[in-house]
Amino acid sequence: MEAGLAESGIRSYLSRRVITSTDEFLDTGLTGGIRPILVRPGAIQAELVRVHLGLLVVDAVYCSLPLALRGETAADRVWLVAPMNATGSGQLNGEQLTPGNLLAFGGSAEVAGASGAPLHCGILTVAPSALERIATALGVKSRPPGEGELRVASVVDRGRLSRAFDLLSHTVKHHEDAALTKGEAAAIERAFLEIAVRSLAGGSSLSSPNQSARLTSARIVRTCEDYARKWRYQDVTLAGLCEASGVSERRVRSAFYECYQMSPTAYLRVAALNAVRRDLVEGPRLRNSVSHAATDWGFWHLSRFAAQYRALFGESPRRTLSHRTDRPQAVAN
Repeated sequence: MEAGLAESGIRSYLSRRVITSTDEFLDTGLTGGIRPILVRPGAIQAELVRVHLGLLVVDAVYCSLPLALRGETAADRVWLVAPMNATGSGQLNGEQLTPGNLLAFGGSAEVAGASGAPLHCGILTVAPSALERIATALGVKSRPPGEGELRVASVVDRGRLSRAFDLLSHTVKHHEDAALTKGEAAAIERAFLEIAVRSLAGGSSLSSPNQSARLTSARIVRTCEDYARKWRYQDVTLAGLCEASGVSERRVRSAFYECYQMSPTAYLRVAALNAVRRDLVEGPRLRNSVSHAATDWGFWHLSRFAAQYRALFGESPRRTLSHRTDRPQAVAN
C-alpha cells in the first residue's frame, strides 16, 4: 500500500484518559460531539485510549455504566463503530452493537442509541477522501456511507481487528501521552484503514430488512426530543409527542424502546435531569441556582426532584453546585 496518512508529515499523538467522575463521563469531547446521557446510577469507571493520525482518529472505549447517546456526526467525517464485547451490548439507531459488525455513519448522520454495561468498542473517525485513497491503493471499490447514511458491514477479519486494538493498547502502555514514531503511527493506521475499507467494499455490506424502519425510529425520537427540549420538558405529554412526530402513541413508544431501551417518559425524565446537571456545572451561578435550574427544566416538586437527582448522579444538586467554586456568584433578576 502506498504511503499512508501518518507518513504525510502530520504529527501523530496518543493519549489515555481514565474517567471516574460524572462530569468527565458526560463530556461530549469523549464521543466526537455525540452527547452522552447518564441513564442509570452506579460507580463510574471508563477509559478512553485515543490516537490522532492526521485525518484518522482511533478511539478504544471501555465503559462500566449504561448510557444513552444522542447527536449528529460531523459533516465531513465518516464514523465507524466496531463493538468489541464478547456479546452484543446495546444499539445505535436500532442496530445492535454486535461483535463482528461495523456500523458506518456518514457525515451529518443522526445518532440515537443506548449502550449496555460493560461496553467495549472501537471508533474510527476519518475523512471520506482518506478511505477512497486507501481503497485505490488496495485496488478495491470504496463504498463509504453517504451524508446522513448508516450502513452495517461485516468485519472481514475480526482477528486482525482485535490485534490492531491490542497494538494500540500495547503502544499506550509504553507512551502514555506522547507523540508516536512514524513507524508506530503507520502500522496502527494501516491496520485499521485496511480493515475498514475491505469491510465496506463490494458486497460486504449487510442489508437489514428493518434498517429503514430503524432509521425512521431514530428520526421519530429526534423529533420528540427536540419538541420536549423546546418546551424544556415542561408539561410534555405523550399526546404532545405524538402530535409533534405525526405518529401513533404505540409507534412513539416502540421508537423510544428501539433507540434507548426505555419508555418515552423514563427517557425524557433522565434527559431533563442531565440538562439540569449541565446547567449546574456549566451555566452561570445564580442565587437559588438549584431551584432555578430544576423548575426551568420542568421539575416543580423540588423534594421529589432532589431525590431523583441523587438517585441518578449519586449526589445532591447542591453538592454538584458546590463544585463550582471557580465562578463568581451572579445576582438573579
